[in-house]
Amino acid sequence: MVHVVIGIVAVLTGILSAVAGLGGGVILLGVLAQFFAPTTAIPIQGGIQLVSNTSRAAMLRRDINWPVVMQASILMLPASFLGVAVATSIPEDATRILLGVFLLIVTWRPRWLRWSSDGQLPRGALVGVGAASGFLNSTVGASGPFTSPFFKAATASHVAFVATAATSQILAHVSKIWAFIVDGFDIGEHLSLMVVGALGTFIGTRIGGRLLHRSDDKALNYVFTTVLTILAIRLIVRGVL
Repeated sequence: MVHVVIGIVAVLTGILSAVAGLGGGVILLGVLAQFFAPTTAIPIQGGIQLVSNTSRAAMLRRDINWPVVMQASILMLPASFLGVAVATSIPEDATRILLGVFLLIVTWRPRWLRWSSDGQLPRGALVGVGAASGFLNSTVGASGPFTSPFFKAATASHVAFVATAATSQILAHVSKIWAFIVDGFDIGEHLSLMVVGALGTFIGTRIGGRLLHRSDDKALNYVFTTVLTILAIRLIVRGVL
């Protein structure tokens, strides 16, 4: 049953990520956290999203801004190990509440996570963005709401942003999975679910790629807001009770 649910959700979130450039991975994480502890859901989601982002980056490979990706990768790995150390030291119910609160902030107060300046990025900012990406991906399972404004500011078009953000997330997910495996995560135990989810995201990404220039932003925002709110509330209630 879990495999069926995650497979369907993976297709839908793959479409959303391909069209909007972010959001799908956060929803997928929220669904996985309904079935697993957050410290298990996070690396499973990382494995699934690794395929999703690889597919998206390959499809848009001509638009990747490689200097941006390289700057963002400098501190990503050590920050991922730090994030796993923090995440695994917190009680399970506390991590559910933390993840639920994070999802509510992403949904209703995303500006709290965003860089708001209209000017050029400060020198070296992308190195810090990469470190934040590694840490957030390993603690709350997602960094797109924080990092996406920086990648948007550093890229010349929406397509370039989608391509560059996807490539950076490939490195972030590899770092996260590596850190969790070192900490004791048994990837073999959850490999079949990751394969099902990866296949679903691959299909969704291919579908979403065809819709990239024909998306309805209002409809996507409504879906994103509704689904994440429900998932976040369920996680907080479960953590409290």
